[in-house]
Amino acid sequence: MKTVVITGATRGLGRALATEFARREYRVFGTTRKAGDARDLEADFGPPHRFHAVDSTDPAGLAKLAEEVGSFGPIDLVIANAGVINTRKPAWVIPRDVWELNLGVNLQGMINTIQAFLPAMIEADHGTFVGMSSGWGRAPSRGLGPYCASKFAVEGLIGCLVLDLAEAGSAVTAVALDPGGGVNTDMLADCLPEEHGGFRSAEDWVPGAVRYIETALVRDRVQGSQEVPESAHDGGPE
Repeated sequence: MKTVVITGATRGLGRALATEFARREYRVFGTTRKAGDARDLEADFGPPHRFHAVDSTDPAGLAKLAEEVGSFGPIDLVIANAGVINTRKPAWVIPRDVWELNLGVNLQGMINTIQAFLPAMIEADHGTFVGMSSGWGRAPSRGLGPYCASKFAVEGLIGCLVLDLAEAGSAVTAVALDPGGGVNTDMLADCLPEEHGGFRSAEDWVPGAVRYIETALVRDRVQGSQEVPESAHDGGPE
């Protein structure tokens, strides 16, 4: 049985990804910030899937989770999905704690995930690391300074990771993945309150997205900055 780790699995893209990978008979390890959410997810998914209350800003907690996941064998796929976004405001009036939250969760959380899981993946010479990015990590948008700054940094981080893995001669691959086309999640509703309803739901997005991850990213070993293409959704549910 293949293994996937998904951070931020409570709702939105994370919950949809966990559901789809479980349907495809992966063993899913997911993280949430609250113990109650972890218990609810375990009840919903059942064995062999496991969910843990581990914040992506907690490196020790992620390291402990990585050790548990590794006890089941080589890790096939890690999706660093946990993220936050800010309400649209000019950069000069956004409070410091909002900047720190976005950079802490979106960037440092991904660094923590890399440092927790990559050593064992490199030792096994196996697996794919996907850091969820955004179109707003490649082109700026007004009022989203903290989010854009964090996602632009994620793009650079994953780009460096690709080079580092190649230098190490590792078969592990790394991708900064833009979901593509906009997905109607709570995060999108926060920053596009008048427009978010016009985008596809996470449930409609996820079959094509996972199909793309399994084929282009895992099988064909495409790396670097990538976007789920519209054509990935043409096949419909499998």
